[in-house]
Amino acid sequence: MEVITPEKMISMWRYDKNRLVNDATLADTQWILEKTLGQTGRKTLHLNQGEVKKLVKGLYDHHMAIQQPITRKQSRQRVNRLLGQMNMLPNISATLVPEPILAHRPTTLPSSEMSFSAAVEMDELDRHLLTWSRHQDTIEAWMLVLAIRLMTRLGMGEKVMLGTLSQLTLRHIEKKRKSINIPSSPDALSHEDGHYRIALPDDIWVPLRAIVTRQKSLSLDTWLFAEGEKNMELSMTERRQVLHRCLVKTARHMIRDESASRETPYSHLATWKKITRASHYVPISKGIPSLWSTLLRDYPLPTCTPTPLLLDQSNAHHYVPGGRLGRLPDRQNKRILGDRNAEDQCHPSETRPAGVLMVETEHLPNDWPRQVKNILQQFLSSVSRLSKKKVNAKKFENPMRDLLELYESRINLLVGYHGHYPIWILHFLYYQLRTEGNTITTAKTYLSRLTPITIFYHDAVLDMSDWDDEAVLEMEISAKQGRRWSSSTLDAFRGSFRNFIKYCHQHGVLEDVSLPKGSISLTPSVMRVRILSPDHMQAVWEDLTKGGVDGSTFQMLALVIALGFYGGLRASEIESLTLNDIHFGITRDHKENTCWIDILAGKTIAARRRVALHIMSPPSVVNQLHQWVSHRRKECQQVALKDIALFGPRHSSNAYVRRHLITLAIDEMRERLGEDIDFHGLRHAAASWTLLRLHAAQHPGFAKTLQHQHHWMFQSQPLQQTLAFFCGAEQLDTCERGTMLLHVALWIGHRDPETLLKHYAHTLGLIHSDILAPKTRR
Repeated sequence: MEVITPEKMISMWRYDKNRLVNDATLADTQWILEKTLGQTGRKTLHLNQGEVKKLVKGLYDHHMAIQQPITRKQSRQRVNRLLGQMNMLPNISATLVPEPILAHRPTTLPSSEMSFSAAVEMDELDRHLLTWSRHQDTIEAWMLVLAIRLMTRLGMGEKVMLGTLSQLTLRHIEKKRKSINIPSSPDALSHEDGHYRIALPDDIWVPLRAIVTRQKSLSLDTWLFAEGEKNMELSMTERRQVLHRCLVKTARHMIRDESASRETPYSHLATWKKITRASHYVPISKGIPSLWSTLLRDYPLPTCTPTPLLLDQSNAHHYVPGGRLGRLPDRQNKRILGDRNAEDQCHPSETRPAGVLMVETEHLPNDWPRQVKNILQQFLSSVSRLSKKKVNAKKFENPMRDLLELYESRINLLVGYHGHYPIWILHFLYYQLRTEGNTITTAKTYLSRLTPITIFYHDAVLDMSDWDDEAVLEMEISAKQGRRWSSSTLDAFRGSFRNFIKYCHQHGVLEDVSLPKGSISLTPSVMRVRILSPDHMQAVWEDLTKGGVDGSTFQMLALVIALGFYGGLRASEIESLTLNDIHFGITRDHKENTCWIDILAGKTIAARRRVALHIMSPPSVVNQLHQWVSHRRKECQQVALKDIALFGPRHSSNAYVRRHLITLAIDEMRERLGEDIDFHGLRHAAASWTLLRLHAAQHPGFAKTLQHQHHWMFQSQPLQQTLAFFCGAEQLDTCERGTMLLHVALWIGHRDPETLLKHYAHTLGLIHSDILAPKTRR
């Protein structure tokens, strides 16, 4: 084993032209190396966090002693920078001191005197826009009014506003309902992509109608602001650039005209950039709640379901169960499964032990994420010694295979498991170097993007076998947590992560993860916008349970689907339920049964929760579940409740594996409702309908606008019970404090409302439209 000395380190870094050995930093580098390696050097080096903190303090004191003082932050940064480079070498491991990041408390109100003055001027200017545009009577003037109103009424950011106008066609506009379909991404490929559908207030509809009137001769799919065939050939980016130049020019003209008619000019709105910045605060001043005034500020936007849910939508009958779009027309309403008899023998491959299969982490050291990342960096450092650029030549086959086996054993020895995220990252890097023929620099870029240290702190990172679309979304959230990533950095991470998932697909891993096509986004929310309605759920439920017997396969599948649709449970959570997790009781007035479902061993902390099934589902679901549990208990009387799976073979306490439980439930739904149904979409439906129920409970007139107003979930008593449940101990103060969405997010198993709103709720457009509607319409 080679001895590492300060002189060798400095010589190596000079060869690589590392900034650690330039004139400004060489003295600190020599001091740190001498303190860690000594004058004679060392073969191995392992520094824990306490030792590194002492090193930081020592460097700080050293500079004070030589009368060249530095701050403690500078000392910490310099030590971390050098140790980070040393960690890339074999047999060296040092825990870096975490860098504190100050997080500003978010606010939707002006945070300075200047921004407040600009908001006041913008509010006043907004009231004169229509008068000015009528005097101009040009499409550019009306476009400026529309652009500003989209920001001051709907709370759009400039990027979202330009993205909307760059894609706007007559097909996006519904004149009867005065509504608009806003693309959920800045570069939607077609009208079939995800959209946020919202009814417009009159002060937005007026300029839009003026533009549509002037462009009524255009075809449905022609860009509304196209001037000749040349503009139609422009890309979305070029369209946004054309719009931006036009808005800047027209805004300058408008400010000059309006300032001339005032005693004092609009001093805070001299440029288009200042106008867009001040527009953010206008919705709040108009009394629009902060949620709805900021929801459309940044991409991605929430995606609304195309399934019509309102009474006044003419194509609603196409989506009822059995309708043209409600179920495939060539299917028959029949059962496709044969029920198992009590004497049927279940193959061992169809079952697994009851309960959740958790990965033990008690043996891992506290700094294992840093150690894992160091090993991956050392792998690439060792590869770079074989060649400076590429290692895909045949002569590198054996050395690369040896390195792969060496570092694979080191990671597995540290983690203690196989098939986890770090080991697949190692194989992905090997694949990029050997099969794809990428350079070592490219592999280092992939490693940097795929291993932000926060991603290793996600609870599911050590068990990729249980990853689904939601886990991938949570991994993205964990990766950018505590970081101020720019949009380009976030896109780079998503692109690298997509390539990693595709590589895993090729090797039979992450089969439950599906990604949108034609988009760099990782979020699959646009793929599940066709949510099931209560009528669809009721049709499937009655068909599976009508005339059935307790303990039948059909009863089991009906309950599995109901737990997803009403309870919002994940597929893995349903598979892992035991009889000990189901608690039945009775209300204080002895009128109704209660049913609580404990999810105590989820893959994340947020997943561990208690679901009130008697609040979220009709009494028939609770009764059927009670009968099923009683039947299961009779079949396994000699087994403890915690060891009896809720869903498993008869006379066996084991649980069915996914393909013999969830897959069968999916087949049953697709047989009746269409091939575009999957199980994870049930959670999207649960979140979407729960938000509608809560809004209807607070605004009784809203429920009367829905097609499903006569369903159980929209009756007076269930609505009030739902509202009381989510309000909790705060009661109606929850609505005033704005914490209702947090309670809904925790119920569905999310850490915060952002995931719920951006990716799971597909009915926000209906609620948003009702919030913005004049009181006479509500």
